[in-house]
Amino acid sequence: MRELRITYRRLGVRHEIIRRVPQKWEELTPAQFLLVSRLYLQEIDEPSFLKEFYSLPSGTGSDTYYSYKLSELVEFISDCRVRMDRFILPAVSGLKAPGDRLKGMCFEHFMHVDTAFNRYARDGKDSSLDAFVSMLYLKDNEYIVLPSGGKNGLFSRQKPLLLQKRLTEIAKLDKHVKYAIFLNYVFIKRWLSKAFPFLFPLNDEPEPDANKNKKPAAATVNWLDIFDAFVGDDVAVMEKYQAMPVATAFRLLNKRIRDTQKQKK
Repeated sequence: MRELRITYRRLGVRHEIIRRVPQKWEELTPAQFLLVSRLYLQEIDEPSFLKEFYSLPSGTGSDTYYSYKLSELVEFISDCRVRMDRFILPAVSGLKAPGDRLKGMCFEHFMHVDTAFNRYARDGKDSSLDAFVSMLYLKDNEYIVLPSGGKNGLFSRQKPLLLQKRLTEIAKLDKHVKYAIFLNYVFIKRWLSKAFPFLFPLNDEPEPDANKNKKPAAATVNWLDIFDAFVGDDVAVMEKYQAMPVATAFRLLNKRIRDTQKQKK
């Protein structure tokens, strides 16, 4: 964080504004992050964005020079090559994101979420974005259960209508809220590529794209093939693997892939 001071006169009286300004994505507040999402989607122009981002009084910072300097302070938002292990929006409309480093998320949950994320990254459809958010954010009393049982399982075969109801609710959310969640997940995937490089290989990082309306790239993974390889012939304990904490599953898979690659050399 850095401190911003703006002085101005109104009716002959000197005023001073002091603001704490983030220097990187991780320091954005939820409200600021949502503003950035609106800017990416071109739902807000830059002057309006700056005014709301800095919480400026009317008529303040409208000068061209001031606007340039204010924009310069937040240039980091033009670069999506960011690694982040948490969600800036911990809760949305009564639903909660996984904890830091995906705490509380099981392997089954992640496979559903990541598959939906990859689908939206490919087709860009609003319905795909709704499905992704619906699967990622859950209520306090919800969790991923396997087909064998569990009354609050969002994806269990016995409760297909629960997910459909969630989709209807998510479809009513503002687009920029859902897009912010998508963008944050891109950052999560980039963190995973650092923490588990063999499981989440990342291609050479592209140059920052000046076109903010273009979706940031993220590597995709075929989870059906990976899960089948993970379970192997141990089908009897398949549910144990599905319910495994995702960080544990990633650690085991990353090690297995690494060891296999070493053996091939």
